[in-house]
Amino acid sequence: MKPYIAFAILAALAPHASAQQQAAKPHPADPAASVPATKHESAFTGYRGFRDEPLAPWRDVNDEVARAGGHIGIVGGAGRIGPGTGSPAAKPPAPPSDSAPASTHGTVHK
Repeated sequence: MKPYIAFAILAALAPHASAQQQAAKPHPADPAASVPATKHESAFTGYRGFRDEPLAPWRDVNDEVARAGGHIGIVGGAGRIGPGTGSPAAKPPAPPSDSAPASTHGTVHK
């Protein structure tokens, strides 16, 4: 039984051992080793200088913002409705009914 176990272990490790044997690479410190050519690309290759852009008339811009639903509509929050969203559809909280006590502070802390 022992020879079969040893054979199974060697058979399992054989592919890993052959994967470790690679073609001889030159040592990194060898000054005679060939090095692939490098290509330098400047960080400013696609740079476009500053240019003054023409300004739109402010009335047209204000009308466009109003059509979008205000600043919240511009940034994509027009679909949210509720307090604090700035949406005109948001309703204020309902006032307390007359049957509710004016203050519940004393009933919580006895």
